[in-house]
Amino acid sequence: MKDEDTGRKFVFELATFLLTAARGCVDEPHIYGPLRLIDGVSRLADIFDHVECIERDPYIERAKEDIDKNKFRVMASEEEFVRFLDKMIEEFADEMVRRYTTQS
Repeated sequence: MKDEDTGRKFVFELATFLLTAARGCVDEPHIYGPLRLIDGVSRLADIFDHVECIERDPYIERAKEDIDKNKFRVMASEEEFVRFLDKMIEEFADEMVRRYTTQS
């Protein structure tokens, strides 16, 4: 059983990351905003390790692996990074359709 404060600590730390990321977006180069947001998705996926009442989601966990492998593409090529974001969005859209539409 996880420590009962681990979930609250995780949520607080994620909120702090998002808050400081928002402030960073004011002065940083524009491309850092998308980098921070995709890093936020990766961090959110860690919730399964900190909150017992949320069932693990293999799709999200695989997406986190992909994000963590590719998020720093932004440092080498903004164009490659944008293609990666577009690919992730397309995959999530396909997954959303799979999850939320019924087959008749």
